[in-house]
Amino acid sequence: MPTARKGAVAAKKLPAWITDHFEQSIHSMETLMRIVSISERGISVLRGMPRVIKAIAKARDTEDTPDTAKQIESAEKEAALAQHEVDKDFPVLHGLAVVALWSWLENFVKGFVVLWLAHRKDAYSAIVLQKLRVKLGEYLQLSKTEQAHYIVELMEQDLASPLKRGVNRFDSLFEPFGLVTTPLPDGHAKTLFELQQVRNAIAHRNGNADRQLKSKCPWLKAKVDQPVPVSRKMLHRYSEACMQYLLARLYDVGDRYAMNLRPEDEASITHPKQPQRQSLDD
Repeated sequence: MPTARKGAVAAKKLPAWITDHFEQSIHSMETLMRIVSISERGISVLRGMPRVIKAIAKARDTEDTPDTAKQIESAEKEAALAQHEVDKDFPVLHGLAVVALWSWLENFVKGFVVLWLAHRKDAYSAIVLQKLRVKLGEYLQLSKTEQAHYIVELMEQDLASPLKRGVNRFDSLFEPFGLVTTPLPDGHAKTLFELQQVRNAIAHRNGNADRQLKSKCPWLKAKVDQPVPVSRKMLHRYSEACMQYLLARLYDVGDRYAMNLRPEDEASITHPKQPQRQSLDD
């Protein structure tokens, strides 16, 4: 059994504000992936629309009308684009999903830290918070939740979290509160690093690879100034890694409340108190 760490508080169940946040985050992830799946099917259907329109026009004897001609022209353009997406494994759709996944991960992490600050009196004893420079007049005018958001933003600036790579970008916000002890399963840290780099290319390079992506993720075999093809398989790897990160942090939160949330086949594994950081920062 993982031993309870210093500061752990025995509990029969986790507070609702914790479980609600994790459940809402999981629901958001599931919704995103379902929307992607629905969109794939919808795009595929568009390929057959020109034939449908032509058949209906023929049945109505309106084949030669201007309105029908416009409908067929529009449908054929959409069908050609849809066929391109299908042939390339939906690169545009999956690219948009990559950006959404990274935003989901940021919201999950920052949202939880905000809740931790708002609900845990001991949270403000973290050393990193003692060094923050707060504009008192501005801070005191905020609500309790807004104050927590304010502190998280200052933490990010002080820790340079947005500049860190992969899981380190998020672990840096959890670590001050002793919430990073469970290592990710093999390969998932690398996958999250890849997700971050691909997301940056899509968001800042219009989906084209740059030398940084080529250098940092050589296994992708990306070509500079060429589109980064995000396949269905890649997207599923990314979503799985995101979910594994959420699960690892849930285990760590459970440990703080002296609750071992791991399945029985993992219950006997003793996790190090401070695992080695992923060497993704230069």
